[in-house]
Amino acid sequence: MDPTERLAAAREALTVMAERYARLVEDLEDTSIPIPGSEWTVREAAVHTAGGGHRHAAMAEGEPSMLAGAERVNKEYLAARMRSIIADNPETDAKKLADQIREGYGHFLAVTATVPADQSITYHAGRRLHLAVVASALLCEPLLHGYDIATAVGVPWPIDPGYAALALGAYYRIGYSAMFQPLAGAGLEATYHIDTPGTDPLFVRIADGTCEELPAASSVDCVISADPVTALLVTSGRLSQWPAIALGRMTFTGARPEIGPKFFDLFVFP
Repeated sequence: MDPTERLAAAREALTVMAERYARLVEDLEDTSIPIPGSEWTVREAAVHTAGGGHRHAAMAEGEPSMLAGAERVNKEYLAARMRSIIADNPETDAKKLADQIREGYGHFLAVTATVPADQSITYHAGRRLHLAVVASALLCEPLLHGYDIATAVGVPWPIDPGYAALALGAYYRIGYSAMFQPLAGAGLEATYHIDTPGTDPLFVRIADGTCEELPAASSVDCVISADPVTALLVTSGRLSQWPAIALGRMTFTGARPEIGPKFFDLFVFP
């Protein structure tokens, strides 16, 4: 998918998902419900997502991201900054939060309406990405935090596979090397092929505590295959890989399939 096609698809998906997410939030009677497996409540997830459009619009206008100068994604620093940002917005009313979500995503779409799809933007860890990729990365916010809130309140949150592929493809472009945790990769030497329908082929080489993304590989130790929704949920830590493996939604093949499950422990999702 070229940048123009990717951006058009991302803008359409953002329009749909921002409204769907806003409706999920505004129908809640209590925004103080804790999200399972997270330190956030529903309110805090909504505040975070509401600000996402503004933060990404600012990057599109040339402002640095919170992690622009970092070599790798620092989840602890990002979490601390986000706690501060969330504290600055004390809103608890569900309908008002929903309006903030609509306004934030509307702002991003308005700011980027005339920006070329291949415009270079400085993203987390100093990565230079096309606007099309940044818009696709923003799509992760309503997809995943909508999933979090829906899980907390016990309602369905089906994820469109095409939207999941767009969002996940953006994180593949951000680069596994920016999310790599060297200590976790100590002693491992392997080349992985990440096979996710709807995304570009991705090859990742781990060696001597380093991570390198390759355009292609003559030999591969392990092929990780999963549908885009499963891959997005596992990569982001929303779903353990083990039930995905048990249900056949994630498979490992190649010369060394046994190293497949270790892959997701090597990276931190921002």
